[in-house]
Amino acid sequence: MPDTNQLISLIVPFYNCKNYLEDCIKSLINQDYDNIEIILINDGSTDLSIDIAKKYAEKDKRIRVVEQENSGVSVARNKGMELAKGEYIAFVDADDFIEKNYISFLYGLITNNNVDISVSLGIRKFDKYGREKKTKEQMQQSIILDKIKATEELLYYNIGVQPFNKLISRNLINKNNIKFEESIAYGEDFIFNIDCFINANAVAVGDKIIYNYRVDNENSAMTKLKPRLIKDNIKAQEIIKNKIEKRNINLKKACCYAKWHTYCDCLNTIVGCGEKKKYKNEYNMLKNICKKYAIYGLKAKISKKEKIKCLLYLFSPYLSAKIVNHFRIRKFSK
Repeated sequence: MPDTNQLISLIVPFYNCKNYLEDCIKSLINQDYDNIEIILINDGSTDLSIDIAKKYAEKDKRIRVVEQENSGVSVARNKGMELAKGEYIAFVDADDFIEKNYISFLYGLITNNNVDISVSLGIRKFDKYGREKKTKEQMQQSIILDKIKATEELLYYNIGVQPFNKLISRNLINKNNIKFEESIAYGEDFIFNIDCFINANAVAVGDKIIYNYRVDNENSAMTKLKPRLIKDNIKAQEIIKNKIEKRNINLKKACCYAKWHTYCDCLNTIVGCGEKKKYKNEYNMLKNICKKYAIYGLKAKISKKEKIKCLLYLFSPYLSAKIVNHFRIRKFSK
């Protein structure tokens, strides 16, 4: 069994987050698990973010501030992993904040089950008006998945593809030379998690609400349509396909669903941002694929609610995008 008091590394890239960074840092230093190092990586901020980071570094010796020219979140996260000394690594977004038991819960899953990765499905969305009123977790106890099943669940989006709700063995990362893909700005976190999951001994999954996810940051990459969003997301799916589709027939099927899901997300973004005319060719391509390959969703191991979405895309991709965007908590910028 692993030591129950190992050093944990928290990696937080930031870029122009002066309105949010302080709340994030406070949540890190107030963890009920003390043996942590906090690596704050300034990705070329032009606002007062760096001053906030340095102020807290002067107060808490566990904080290290690293600066780099603006190079993107993947470069920053990779630099953080190179500098990390902890036995396990977690990532936190600078505009979010974590609950006091974030580390202790995730680390407990690892030590109690002797696994390489732990995940919590408990993510609470919030904005400037308050936090989502989610008071009850769905899972009564944690479950342990082997690497194939865990990767399958990731591809079906039953486990979130983002990096911030996971604790990962640094030995696993170093042994398999796992890094964030720096050539793309979208989908890189999906690739990273696939690499981690497919090489893990096992993954422990719990459902305690430990992460608070901001949905009203207008500068977030999740709210705007940038020219490379579609290209990069499609490239990311091709990279994932090449990595795992020959490993297992179930993973191959799950890959098909993940690709379809990604195309639908791209279509939703174009529609949500009101950019159908500007991105006419991309819109038509995405619309046709979302309709044609909705069958992958109908055959997928997903919830009834998600299968209803698949039926909607099979009927009308544009109408489906409008409906999905209407219920989307994080709204697009136009």
